Amino acid sequence: MIFAGAGLPQLQDNARIMHATVAGAVRHAARSAVWMLGGLCAVAAFAQAPAGRVPYEQGLLWRVEKPGIAASHVFGTMHVDDPRVLALPPPVRTAFDSARSFTMEVSLDSANLLTLATRMLYNDGRTLEAAAGTDLYRKLVPVMEARGMPEPVVRGFRPWAVMMILAMPQQSSSEVLDFVLYKQARARGLPVSELESVDDQVGAFEGMPENHQVLMLKHTLETLSTLPRQTERLLAAYLARDLGAMWRVSEESTRDRPDLKATNELFERLLLTDRNRKMVDRMQPQLQRGGAFVAVGALHLYGERGVLRLLETRGWTLTRVY
Repeated sequence: MIFAGAGLPQLQDNARIMHATVAGAVRHAARSAVWMLGGLCAVAAFAQAPAGRVPYEQGLLWRVEKPGIAASHVFGTMHVDDPRVLALPPPVRTAFDSARSFTMEVSLDSANLLTLATRMLYNDGRTLEAAAGTDLYRKLVPVMEARGMPEPVVRGFRPWAVMMILAMPQQSSSEVLDFVLYKQARARGLPVSELESVDDQVGAFEGMPENHQVLMLKHTLETLSTLPRQTERLLAAYLARDLGAMWRVSEESTRDRPDLKATNELFERLLLTDRNRKMVDRMQPQLQRGGAFVAVGALHLYGERGVLRLLETRGWTLTRVY
């Protein structure tokens, strides 16, 4: 009865407005999440701390060489738009400016955004409330509404997607470091390659059973007030080129949570270890051609199963530049 006097044209206008609102909110969420999928700066909280001394604890820029092949560089990024991060140090600028090609994790083009936006939502009639439970859902809705996501949109999201949105700093996704480098490489006419597709990245989350996704979402909501401080500490460690410190900051909120142990182990395998191997496989053509500049999230560089150690096992010589 509420629309009894509106007539069909008004009903159609209302439907168009609602569709535009929902579509706009989902596009905004996709832009925010695409770099979170790549960077893992906050969701790395679900990775476990390695025991003992680990390789590659320091350094963001590494020269990668083999005899007879021009040197390439691997650079660890932080997926934020902070001016201190966007101001490339001279050694990084020199390596980037002299590169013959640019390789990144994934680009923020319209096709990738459409794929991500589609995959963030249920398509089989299920709802976030049914997956997460009514109590958790009621706590999530006002937090998401404060981020510009109306309740009808929130209802359709998968648990991992909401976790990504909450964990991501509120910033301009088109001005994060990786995309700035991408735009500069395009402007110079460099060949640009991607190490992953959005399908690859989303598939890692979809490979997690839904109960683990809900546990991650619940933990993110519970620790939401600590995320700004955590991001600042991660940023300080990044600017100090201290990968080990970044890792320790990232995992400290789950360090004493035995209830998250199985989720941590699954997260580390799907989102870090497996992806690191794939990225190293896929960057080989660019490295073999020489003169490549490869940009990946800094935490992918760290440790025994990180990108740098895996490159070393492939016979590449690595030298810290910065």
